[in-house]
Amino acid sequence: MLFLAVTLGFFVENQREHYIEGQREKKYIQSFYEDLTADERDLEININYLRAQKVEADSLQLLMKNIDIKQPANRIYMYLRGITRSSGGLLYPNDRTIVQLRNAGGMRLIKNKSVSDSMVGYYRTIEIIKYLTEESLINKRSLREKYTPLLNAEDFGKIVDSISTIINPAETLYLRKADADLINECLIEINRIENINSTLANLIRSLKEKAGRIKDFIKKEYHLK
Repeated sequence: MLFLAVTLGFFVENQREHYIEGQREKKYIQSFYEDLTADERDLEININYLRAQKVEADSLQLLMKNIDIKQPANRIYMYLRGITRSSGGLLYPNDRTIVQLRNAGGMRLIKNKSVSDSMVGYYRTIEIIKYLTEESLINKRSLREKYTPLLNAEDFGKIVDSISTIINPAETLYLRKADADLINECLIEINRIENINSTLANLIRSLKEKAGRIKDFIKKEYHLK
């Protein structure tokens, strides 16, 4: 009888732990689903931001190739300032759930292997996006250093308003100098920024599509509302 009681107690405790872990798993899945929903919106903002930066980079390269100090340079001022901003529309995808899972002991809590594999793949792509974003910021800082000698400080301040929105002032702006070597260095950095942003845009577009597919899958697997 004692053995039976101990065995039964062990069984009940095991079932209770299994139930608790099942509830925790569902909580993390719900959290992941919410992250994906937020990402779908934010990733679209990122894609539009990167698309706008590509247009600026293309225009900037054309404008800078044959510029001299006697030509109006308003657009060059505007695009240089816009393309090198460290903040803007670009946002990191959510990693809230993976951080919580790591703190709770890892992916072992997600019993459905297909779902856990999808989560791991999704977050790996996020890590690549973070890395490329940091690389882009490095190139932007480098471009800021290179273009500084080309611009007039007073004119540089005229292309933003009181809330730091980039504007095209009524007066005509000119470059301080049009050194061919400096311009060439700037063009190289602009090209690097454009290439990284194109790669980022493709990754983010792919991630957004993946988010939709994963949402549909886990909604079906876990009967989410």
